[in-house]
Amino acid sequence: MYNELRIGPTGDLWRGFVQSHNSVYCNIRRSTIILQLLVIAIPLIAQCTGDDLSATGVKQSFEARDWNKVVLLAEPLTYRSADIDYEYGVALAHLQRWPEAQNVLNAGQRQCPLQKRFAIELAGVAFEKKQYPEAAARLQSALHLDPTDSYVNDFSGSVYFLMGNLEAALKYWNRIHKPYISKVHLDPNLRIQRLLLDRAFAYSPAAVLRESDFNASNTRLQGLGIYPTYNVTLAARSDGTFDAEFHAVEHDGFGGNHMQALVSTFAGVAYETIYPSYFNINGTATNIESLLRWDSQKRRADILLSAPFRDLPQWRWQLSFDARDENWTIQPSFTGSVSPQGSLNLQSLTFSARMISFTNGRFQWLTGGNLSHNSYNNVRYGPALTPQLLLSGFELKHLGAITYKLLDIPERRFATTISADSEFARLLSNPPCLFEKLQASAVTSWLPQKMGESYEIEQKVRAGRIFGAEPFDELFMLGIERDNDLWLRGEMGTRNGRKGSAPLGSNYTLSNTDVIRTVYNNGLFGVKAGPIFDIGRASGAAIGLSTRQWLFDTGAEAKIKVLGSTFVLIYGHDLRSGNNTVFVTMGK
Repeated sequence: MYNELRIGPTGDLWRGFVQSHNSVYCNIRRSTIILQLLVIAIPLIAQCTGDDLSATGVKQSFEARDWNKVVLLAEPLTYRSADIDYEYGVALAHLQRWPEAQNVLNAGQRQCPLQKRFAIELAGVAFEKKQYPEAAARLQSALHLDPTDSYVNDFSGSVYFLMGNLEAALKYWNRIHKPYISKVHLDPNLRIQRLLLDRAFAYSPAAVLRESDFNASNTRLQGLGIYPTYNVTLAARSDGTFDAEFHAVEHDGFGGNHMQALVSTFAGVAYETIYPSYFNINGTATNIESLLRWDSQKRRADILLSAPFRDLPQWRWQLSFDARDENWTIQPSFTGSVSPQGSLNLQSLTFSARMISFTNGRFQWLTGGNLSHNSYNNVRYGPALTPQLLLSGFELKHLGAITYKLLDIPERRFATTISADSEFARLLSNPPCLFEKLQASAVTSWLPQKMGESYEIEQKVRAGRIFGAEPFDELFMLGIERDNDLWLRGEMGTRNGRKGSAPLGSNYTLSNTDVIRTVYNNGLFGVKAGPIFDIGRASGAAIGLSTRQWLFDTGAEAKIKVLGSTFVLIYGHDLRSGNNTVFVTMGK
């Protein structure tokens, strides 16, 4: 107030001057800012206008399929939308500039990850570069977004076909009602009766080859028991259809030639065993397989006769006769100094009849029965052997089994098969007794590589239990032994040639893990090898037959194939005891 009175009228003029000056200054400053913005904005507007014009040109050139012009217009753009990236990437692909096309299409896919067109074009780039596994992975991404796309399903089938994975190819081709089979060509050198072989194929000419029919045919061909290796291929025709061609190595008579017959028959001479067999009698897939062993500690004669039921390959009957004369010494280890806990001589005769169904590729079943007689001689009782276990006499048994492919992902080469089998028996001993023997298993196999069979991983888990009486000859054995299929590969089933050193029990759990690598294969000779890891436990029987502890074994296994016969070499190491095993046998 004081200052305002002191200035008087002159203060009003001064305030007006100051206010006027500030207004002019603010206007000038505002105009400067506007000019600066215009300097920045005009080039941007011009550039955006140019980009819009270039984008329009790119689209028009793309529609005209002028790939060079698309690249010329799209390349200098500072910003590219997903649409421009797509058109630019496709143009680069048509000009076979594969790395650039891949980079541009990947950039577009990052902008619009839910658009299948980028995955499809990237699959096309990989396909042109013959990178089929990558193409298949890109197509899987596209199918994840739209499983019904006909083009992608057709493309996927073609890629898997070129990768040698016919089952996966059929999975995707079947979605669009392909492939259509014009003719089925069978190897004219095969000696099997043509009608029987025709019936083994669930598919026929002038029809679409379904994945289910393809798998059913494979199951029936394997069930014939005369084709150790075979191959079904599709040959494309000019009209877009296919011819199916079947080629196989056929077991006929004693073998394909004299050398093969000698190897398959006398491969077990080193351990006093021969395997005389005769296949495909009169071209009917009737087979006689036998085993003769003259080992003084475990003599055995086993013969199996099998054939298609009424010339139908989806059904097969089996008759077998098995005679054994075995010496057992029960002891907890196959090495070191241990005291026997009992011994005996087991003599048994078994006649068996079975019927097996191979109706489809996913589910099979078996039914049948056994009539047997066993007796125990030279028995030395001990902690492990009691009179309650050694029940002699005749035995009637019903057999039943089912197998089901629970999981099958052919594009990932992954499958899991489960099975269960039952043996319900009445032992006509004094007094008579009943028992039920149940087993279940799950087998998972995986080929981790998209192409080829260089590596394979197999995981097998099995478990079993006996309910009721526990006859000694029915107990489960966990260990390596030629008459046993429950291999715990760090435990030897025999000591000094006598059975009884591996864990025995009425209950068991077993896990086998194999990592297999194909080392060499030329058709006639092949080697597969890799590490193994086993976990197992047997329990429930008399004290002394098993440690009842979990056992952990590791080691390595090799399979050597020579002229159709397979030799199995095993090195196992028991992680608990430190014992090592070396075992050689002939495989199936």
